[in-house]
Amino acid sequence: MKKIIHILFLMLMVSMAASAQESLAKQFKGKEGFSCITIGKAAMKMMSSKGKLGREGFSGKLNIGNFADKIDRLEIISTSTPEAAYKLTEACHNWIEKDGFESIIDVDERGQQASIYAKNGDTQNVFLLLAQDEETSVIIIYGTMTFEDLQGTVGPR
Repeated sequence: MKKIIHILFLMLMVSMAASAQESLAKQFKGKEGFSCITIGKAAMKMMSSKGKLGREGFSGKLNIGNFADKIDRLEIISTSTPEAAYKLTEACHNWIEKDGFESIIDVDERGQQASIYAKNGDTQNVFLLLAQDEETSVIIIYGTMTFEDLQGTVGPR
């Protein structure tokens, strides 16, 4: 299941875009129990100059060099406390319902859940990954990425 979650996280990291929604990370930044990371367009451009990103223990590399310029912002929010996890999950589901996100992938295996949602806009797209096990994590990618851009992004080291 963790391998599936890692692959879903990587897929999400390479396929997101901006919407009218205010930053979800701003809602939780600085609040007890939450860890928030925001990576802006400038940082994504620096990553694209390296061509490939990888994680220790992951069997592949993520090649974002061809489309990093299409990512406007990446947000990662996580928590391991039950109360904070409930608030984060509720905020995600409210946003998904309010803005009409489409469910792309939904995995539920032995208490571990991972879902990817997408919202295509006229000029920008948003992809949201919600993963729950011992920790609840959300990754949101904002930009002009499309699913076609994902072809060939994950490959051997």
